[in-house]
Amino acid sequence: MANYIIAGGSGFVGTHLTDLLLKEGHVVYILSTRKQVSSRRNVHFVLWNTANKTIENLSHLGECKVINLAGTGVADKRWTPERKKEIIDSRVDSLDTLYHAIQSGHIHTDHVVSASAIGYYGETNKVCLESDLSDESFLSSTCMIWEDAALKLQDLKCSLSIARIGIVMGKEGGALKEFLKPLQFRVAGIPANGKQIYSWIHVLDLCRMLYFLAENNKKGVFNAVAPQPSTVNQIFEEIISVKNQFIVKLHAPQFALKLLLGEMAIEVLKSCHVSSQKIVDTGFVFQYPDISSCIQSLLKPKS
Repeated sequence: MANYIIAGGSGFVGTHLTDLLLKEGHVVYILSTRKQVSSRRNVHFVLWNTANKTIENLSHLGECKVINLAGTGVADKRWTPERKKEIIDSRVDSLDTLYHAIQSGHIHTDHVVSASAIGYYGETNKVCLESDLSDESFLSSTCMIWEDAALKLQDLKCSLSIARIGIVMGKEGGALKEFLKPLQFRVAGIPANGKQIYSWIHVLDLCRMLYFLAENNKKGVFNAVAPQPSTVNQIFEEIISVKNQFIVKLHAPQFALKLLLGEMAIEVLKSCHVSSQKIVDTGFVFQYPDISSCIQSLLKPKS
């Protein structure tokens, strides 16, 4: 049994990660901006304030595992200048707060797993590896700043894993939830021509990977994506197949998406083929390596 501290533990991925950690017999401490009492055994909420870099003293727990998922949602709102600042500040402030907590002894840990995103790579025609450079797009620049803030933890003699997370597939959140919304009207809303490549990951494989990195004290940057990326058309074909309903495919033109989403449309329209070979080489095994197994696990009715 170990004590796990999760920053961003109340979100979509954090909720699934908490479930996994409990199943594995661990105790979970979720960093929260408001005081809460958990109704679940071995789950505790811990007060923190990233604006003034304060956190409840957890030194009494002894050595802990730390997983950082904190940050304002990138796709929740249009990217106004104010929203861009909020996206960056929320990530940097969270890591700075963890830095001060570890430095002051309020948290005892020798390893942190911190999230980043495959938006780091920008748009490219090549297969992206962890050693590749970022570009000058907003999301790529954000990821670089995010990772630089995480790398400061190494100054505290704290080893670090950075997980560059792909498009997360799950029923309760992430991309699949958005893909499913128009289906209630028997319509599949496909962005542009649907030929763009999405590097995705099943939410349970993502949680298993974060746990794997923490348990094994893996160091370095790892792409958190499934081994077999898919085109948007392939994703929708699998969804329609599992749904087994008459569904009309409608392709939203690029100009309409750009009007609706603004600069954020770049992330919907671009192709990004990201390699998972590095994490596979460490011995990690995906339960959902292809889009068919992923969609079936999430949408197929339980027998």
